[in-house]
Amino acid sequence: MKRVLAVALLAIFVATTRSQTPAEAKPRIVIGPNILVSHDGDVAHCETMVAANPTDPQNLLGGSIVMVLPDGSPADMPYASFDGGSTWTGIRLPAEFQYGGGDPQVGFGVTGTAYFVALSPPHGMLFFRSTDGGATWSKPLTLSPHNDHEMLIGDHTFGPYAGRIYLTAESSLPGSNELETLQMQRRVVLYRSSDDGRSFIGPIEVARGHNTGLAAQNLLVLSDGTLFIPMIEYPNYAVDKTSAYWNAVFSTSRDGGVTFSPLRPIGKINFGGEPVMREKQRSGRVDQMGGPMFAVDRSGKYRDRIYAVWDDLEEGRFRLMLTWSSDRGKTWTTPKSVDPNAPTYASQFQPMIAVNPEGVLGIFWYDTSGFPKRDEFATYFTASVDGGETLLPKRLVSSEPSSPFGSGNLRPGPLVRTERGMVVADLLSGVSRWVNGGDYIGMTADRDGAFHPFWTDARSGTYQLYTAAIRVRTGPQASAGAAASTRPPVVPATLTDKITLVFDPIQYDRQTRVAVIPIRLKNTSGEKLYPPFKVEVKEFAAPYTIKSHEKIYPPVILNSSNGKQGIGAIFDYSHALGDLDSLDPGAMTNAVPWKLEAASPVKTNFHLGVTITGFVSAPRPNSGAAGAR
Repeated sequence: MKRVLAVALLAIFVATTRSQTPAEAKPRIVIGPNILVSHDGDVAHCETMVAANPTDPQNLLGGSIVMVLPDGSPADMPYASFDGGSTWTGIRLPAEFQYGGGDPQVGFGVTGTAYFVALSPPHGMLFFRSTDGGATWSKPLTLSPHNDHEMLIGDHTFGPYAGRIYLTAESSLPGSNELETLQMQRRVVLYRSSDDGRSFIGPIEVARGHNTGLAAQNLLVLSDGTLFIPMIEYPNYAVDKTSAYWNAVFSTSRDGGVTFSPLRPIGKINFGGEPVMREKQRSGRVDQMGGPMFAVDRSGKYRDRIYAVWDDLEEGRFRLMLTWSSDRGKTWTTPKSVDPNAPTYASQFQPMIAVNPEGVLGIFWYDTSGFPKRDEFATYFTASVDGGETLLPKRLVSSEPSSPFGSGNLRPGPLVRTERGMVVADLLSGVSRWVNGGDYIGMTADRDGAFHPFWTDARSGTYQLYTAAIRVRTGPQASAGAAASTRPPVVPATLTDKITLVFDPIQYDRQTRVAVIPIRLKNTSGEKLYPPFKVEVKEFAAPYTIKSHEKIYPPVILNSSNGKQGIGAIFDYSHALGDLDSLDPGAMTNAVPWKLEAASPVKTNFHLGVTITGFVSAPRPNSGAAGAR
């Protein structure tokens, strides 16, 4: 009897221990600090894309429309990062600043060549190459004009067409005159390159609409090199005022972009019809219809599973829907809500998805939860580790909400052209044309599994570019306490020689005399540094100024963590790391806004001397003496 009882108790102990093992911890989304990408001034940024170098996870490439030309009109700019997204450099391409442009696309070849594509009507579609990850760029290759909404992808597989580049666009049939006839004669065409983007063959027709629009969405390459071309077929809005759906369809090419299968259906997307769509565009709300986005899993368990996500109109607001196909598009699951528990007033829109090398599906989107007027939004992320069957609880990504109706977004710029015997100028602003930040946003997954969303963020009132590194932890490291348990012994330290200050754009209100100064901490050392980090103000004037008895006009600090308004004021950066438990070499924290009130409306030449404290790894004990005999 005692033996049976002992065995039973042992079984209970083992079962309890197993149930508490970290290996069974639930997957966890870990969000890094929000990083400001653009430093182009108070000008609107719209329509973003981002790609990761398959040969170097530290090399990322983004692209955006920027209303930055001298007259305020748009050009396209690439942005390159060589430290995993902590810092970025924007590149002004001479051709773009000569012609202007729109619809930027970015990508990498299988060997790491970077690509940047932009529309510059009426000059054509410009294709740029970079062999140094986006630091410098070739002169552009000009492809056919009169294209729209181009999409780019490189074949990174080991299939028969590895290294091939594909570029699709929507165009009108040659000789068509839609302005006069109001009859749409649209088609999707493809260009392909087999020499790393030095030359292209095309345009080759993929499919055409029948008095409807037809636009390609983001392209996919399956594990065997099959090209998957998703498209939306949309109504001819000039004459069709009743159709309430876009048709999501696709074609494939199994011979490297030479021939294409007939169109096959994916699903119907409810956009409400042309009158509803136009009313929403004029409503002053940020939630607007966007096209479906696609991703494919090329890992293992769910290999070649194709995912699609879109925003569907439901009772006046948009809901994110997810569907997938496990048989290369032959059949699709019934679309399901990504966030069924969202507030009834909230809209979810502008989605982007990606699958990382571990097969984790990431979904990123804009969301008006918390903003019933739908004139502001925040960004959210969720993930699935089981092929889309279930989704992790959504996580807030943006550290501040976006308020897009600032002066920078509303400042119009002209688009001038000659047509019908006249010079025609259309004046548009970032918000008037792209109230939701553009027709699409970007997200990629790097070789090491991190997701990198690349979005337009209006926390300053003007759309700027932001990113963040997001990881989905599974296994033992998924436990919320895992990071703390793996943290090495640390000791307090002064970090002034290991950390510097990085400033985001500063705002100043002359009426209130308050400057809002967003300040980040950047690790300039070669070692990990650990929070809590504290920044203490030590001086408001340089020693020379004091010794020379010059007049000093120190500001008043309005929002220090310890309540002090002058020397001795402390700003606590404990929560500026997002979900991370350390500041890696080269990494930056979130920006903490410092509010400084100037002594007079024009006394804004502030001097700040600060010290920074935190923690470093404790020195290892000297084990040499213990081993001596």
